[in-house]
Amino acid sequence: MANQEERDLIRGPWSWTKDDIGLLKRLYPHGRTRMIAKRLNRPLTAVRQKAYDMGIKTEGYQYWTDEDLKLLRERYANTATDELAELFGRSAGAVKTKARQLGLRKSKDYLKAIKSRPRKPREA
Repeated sequence: MANQEERDLIRGPWSWTKDDIGLLKRLYPHGRTRMIAKRLNRPLTAVRQKAYDMGIKTEGYQYWTDEDLKLLRERYANTATDELAELFGRSAGAVKTKARQLGLRKSKDYLKAIKSRPRKPREA
């Protein structure tokens, strides 16, 4: 049997409360990992690991349709990735990954144009 000090260590500020787990069960299936991590003040990896440990999965994968792929091929070279992400209802990372898989690249003119624009500050 663990002594009180060990039990307190196990129940530290990082342990998951019933409310934390309830939030995870309610929101994780809808792909709200970042929001959960922010609300619980936990790292993304901790949220993902807890969901994995509990067997909670996100709702089905959103497959790329032929129409989506055609549109991505047409627009990727000269359109901002964030704009494409909004268009497809996906994250910018998902758009970049699919573009890389398809061998797509931004055009030289597009890259030249964005280098001359002031950069927007990163969010903390």
